[in-house]
Amino acid sequence: MSDLPGRLGSLAARNVMTSHLVVLRQDESVTDAAAKLKRHGITGAPVVNDRDIPIGMLSLSDIIQTKPASADSSPEALCGDEAHTWELFEHVADQIGSAPQETVAARMSPQLVTVTDETPLIEVARVMCDGHWHRVAVVDSAGSLCGIVSTMDILAALINTADEGA
Repeated sequence: MSDLPGRLGSLAARNVMTSHLVVLRQDESVTDAAAKLKRHGITGAPVVNDRDIPIGMLSLSDIIQTKPASADSSPEALCGDEAHTWELFEHVADQIGSAPQETVAARMSPQLVTVTDETPLIEVARVMCDGHWHRVAVVDSAGSLCGIVSTMDILAALINTADEGA
């Protein structure tokens, strides 16, 4: 399957993906989308059109560009560690307050990077590293959205397979 030995080399996207998706709609407001991300404790989600076809990805970094951050509350300063995640959400909420009717479609990244559920995990990781993506959408053989793989999913797979071998 891949050039990785053992169980890690046998894993595909379907083995590590999150299949209970939080999906954003293109016509949803950025304010509502940010609230949904916060409620689910995630930093990004795929965007679908009115026919449920995936058309993009929205992340906090897309939302945060609403207006320039002040020097003491820049995204870089707030993203230093996990403890700052909720501070970042509050920062985002403050920034989007001035444009509450802006839609997800206006902020999302329209370059949707996908892999299939059969893609070997090492290839998923390569796609993510090559493009500096923190998450990729997973589609089935019909092209329908069936999951998402995040950097945390990749790390969890690495740790779990290492623990299995111990």
